[in-house]
Amino acid sequence: MKTVLRFFVPLLLAISASAQTTTQTFQLRNGWNSIWLEVEPTNAEIAVVFAGLPVSSVWTYVPAGAVQFIQDQTEDLFNQPGWLPHFPASRPEAFLTKLYTVNALRAYLVKLTNGPRTLTITGRPVVRAAKWVTDSFNLKGFPVNPSRLPTFNIFFGPSMSHAGQRVYQLRDNGQWTLVAPGDLMKHGEAYWAFCTGASTYPGPIGIKLEFGEGLHYGTVLTELMPRVINYAPGSATVCWRDVFNGADNPLSYQNFASNRLNWLKLPAPYCFTMDSGDERDVRLAMRRMGFPGTAFASILEVTDIVGTRYLVPVTAEKLLPARASLTNMADVGNPFAGLWVGSASVSNVNEVNSSQPARMTPARSSFDLRLLIHVDIHGQARLVKEVIQMWQNGTATNDANGRAVTDKPGRFVLLTDDALIPQFQGASLRDGTPVGRRLSSASFDFDGGATNALLMSGGFEINNTNLCVIVLEPDFPTNPFKHRFHPDHDNLDARYASFREEAYRITRSIELRYSSTDPAGPVNASLDYGYNFLGGVYRESISGLHRTDIVAQGTFRLTRVSNTPVLNQ
Repeated sequence: MKTVLRFFVPLLLAISASAQTTTQTFQLRNGWNSIWLEVEPTNAEIAVVFAGLPVSSVWTYVPAGAVQFIQDQTEDLFNQPGWLPHFPASRPEAFLTKLYTVNALRAYLVKLTNGPRTLTITGRPVVRAAKWVTDSFNLKGFPVNPSRLPTFNIFFGPSMSHAGQRVYQLRDNGQWTLVAPGDLMKHGEAYWAFCTGASTYPGPIGIKLEFGEGLHYGTVLTELMPRVINYAPGSATVCWRDVFNGADNPLSYQNFASNRLNWLKLPAPYCFTMDSGDERDVRLAMRRMGFPGTAFASILEVTDIVGTRYLVPVTAEKLLPARASLTNMADVGNPFAGLWVGSASVSNVNEVNSSQPARMTPARSSFDLRLLIHVDIHGQARLVKEVIQMWQNGTATNDANGRAVTDKPGRFVLLTDDALIPQFQGASLRDGTPVGRRLSSASFDFDGGATNALLMSGGFEINNTNLCVIVLEPDFPTNPFKHRFHPDHDNLDARYASFREEAYRITRSIELRYSSTDPAGPVNASLDYGYNFLGGVYRESISGLHRTDIVAQGTFRLTRVSNTPVLNQ
């Protein structure tokens, strides 16, 4: 039996629908075949997987303890515990069927009545820790490289539980035959391999993943750290390669150079050498601005020089605005929608009393201004001075069968109008009581009307500028000239009869210029810049405090903390 692995790139409409997929192909002979799946089928129903093939039965073994080796492969296996059979509906034994799906990292015995035929299975690759039944034969396949097939003694030699132990291969005559140590292993084929003592041995090299069965970054994670273990008796060169994108991928790896840690683009391939017994954490980060669209999916091929290979699925998503079904809005638009929180660090000011009042001079020390900006689904930015995150419960209804189903799921809401607070519930618990999460800034005050937010002109995106003007009238509570208990700040003469200007209108013109690079600098730059982080140049001109406008300038940096695309609903 011969197996071939081919790759293709499907159209990704939604990353949640499927990870990147591969096609595993088996050349099945007439009679018995022993196959090992390294992919999770897109449709795992067994009738779909083997559709159109003259299959008389399919078997898998679920270990319930040590198993006695069976040399002559027959269909009498259903009389023995641990075996799950599948018989096509046309077969008289169909009522004995106990196997209904086909899954990754399992061995299957397939009997063909009219071969040879080709079996093609499409799905996503899976990486899991190896499991062995102690002091028993195990029906398993192994992560071998179809382009560099190892011998049995090279593959199993590093493990005391497997070196020199018996391994049987299913031959064309339906007999399980003992293999020779120097025989080449086959990709996609399952063997009866004996394990003595406890073992978790995966092969000459092994991979341990932090979460799940691949590198799945979702919308939140930036870094993941798979671990590579060298079980081989000598040094091993391990290479990572994006099989679809090559070096044009959105992944970075961490490297120590020039006495500091650096993030470098993942090359094709990225190789390193490990000594025997070494364990190495490979820190991989996702640059979400490095892939187009809203989702990324690919496969990393991990290989060594002796013939081990793993296929590791990689997926990531960009955070989108909350779905239209969660709000009263009709559509979902701008990818930057949500609440952004950060600060502006003012480091330069003009010297208004000098001979060159327009010249900018570095301040003795910088000072920070807290920034809160909300962006709606149309990309409209608003400066806010206070926002409260609350929770709205979902609603339920009945479907056509009278069963209760969720109509609208619960969601977080952002309020800038305190009058709306009683309509919602708290978003977090404090001493057992639901309370809202309040974010505020003392750096900006204005009359924002009913929404308590100030519209900003321009575009909220890289290489664009947002502008707004804050006007503090003489009677505005936070006008610096106004004093509630000082009679000289009421803009009236000593007799309180005629107008006399004593308090002045203050105008703050604020400008946010978004840069293409992180203002935190190359050392502290975020790999998520342009996705969940934005920043650039902050500039503010203040008139009314001095006969010459006061200009302050520095940098600003914002972090998205919520993807709620609307305010006050």
